[in-house]
Amino acid sequence: MTERDRRSGRPCVRSAAGRDVDQTAVTGPPHGQTARSFALVQEADDDDGTPVREVAAYGTALPDGRVATLGPSGMSIYFWQSPESASRRLDSEPVRLV
Repeated sequence: MTERDRRSGRPCVRSAAGRDVDQTAVTGPPHGQTARSFALVQEADDDDGTPVREVAAYGTALPDGRVATLGPSGMSIYFWQSPESASRRLDSEPVRLV
């Protein structure tokens, strides 16, 4: 999340990794609003200890709160009850796509 996003007044939540995450990426859009796109990103260290970030899935939070995700290869589609459940099950952090 950028400094500009923090100043914008958008609500933020603290991720399990200690990073601020735009709450709309986590909770999905309020009922009646358009869907929001996000990526679920996993972070691990390579052999040198350098952090490596990899997309686990691309997702859309639907207006009713449910989520559809697509694997990076485009071969697997999953449906979830919420963005939080997708993030937990894929051991990943949501990153909002603009």
